[in-house]
Amino acid sequence: MRVVEVSEPGGPEVLRVVERPEPVAGTGEVVVAVEAAGVNPTDLAARQGMTVGDSASPPYVLGWDFAGTVHAVGEGVDRFAPGRAVVGMVPWYAVHGRVGAYAERIAVPQEWVLPRPEGLGAVDAATVPLNALTAAQLLDRLPVRPGSQVLVTGASGAVGGYAVQLAVRAGHRVTAVAGTGDEEWVRGIGAHVVLPRDTDYSGVGEFSAVVDAVPVGEALFPAVARGGKVVSTRPVADAPAGAGIVQEVMLVDLDLPLLERLVGEVAAGRLRTRVERTFPLEAAADAHRAAEERGRRGKVVLTP
Repeated sequence: MRVVEVSEPGGPEVLRVVERPEPVAGTGEVVVAVEAAGVNPTDLAARQGMTVGDSASPPYVLGWDFAGTVHAVGEGVDRFAPGRAVVGMVPWYAVHGRVGAYAERIAVPQEWVLPRPEGLGAVDAATVPLNALTAAQLLDRLPVRPGSQVLVTGASGAVGGYAVQLAVRAGHRVTAVAGTGDEEWVRGIGAHVVLPRDTDYSGVGEFSAVVDAVPVGEALFPAVARGGKVVSTRPVADAPAGAGIVQEVMLVDLDLPLLERLVGEVAAGRLRTRVERTFPLEAAADAHRAAEERGRRGKVVLTP
């Protein structure tokens, strides 16, 4: 079967399609025939050799998010049978490319996999796990009550877009920063105020709760109230001494019950997602080039 390997850290050209042995389901594992695999910013970073914790040693396989159909099950699997439509997430920081979603089939523990609701296509499903879980867990770290004012950067992107929607559903008033041409989309998912990407943050007010999904980093500090908190997925510059700004960097946790709720919300149309382009597995390098383009409208997804 075919997988996409990173031959060495570098640009999109280091992605190569190779043949590997068919995966076999071990005890407690399922083999999934992958129909869609999300391309995420963390994949672009990992391709360049920027990983969290121990570095991955080439060749390694990228990909967190997958959706497809159960191909085979191992001993002790009691939640799935062959033919079941599923969606799941590889905790890539933990496995460092030993398993990745950029493949025709993958063998994974059944604890990484959920039944895919009827009516939710594989491509849309593959945009949910990493992005929606990250958004939900970022919001969980903010000191907010219903009616709070929340600032979300990167609202045009997948994590920021889910963060806007989840914050609005929780009863917060959201000010969102969106890319040019994406203002209508961001308003449509519930943002109360939409600011342009090149906003001067010294003039937007002060927020006690900020999801920095870009992250913007230092330029954002004028918009954070004393005692306010900024949550992000990557380290940024330290806040000025005496500013009273709390910063927290979060790594996503594979919370299966939470993911099941989020997938159900997308399937029911209560959370919205969008896909700009799909690429076959052999065009993974082109998919990465597309994912690196500014002004993109939605996710890039591989379709093995």
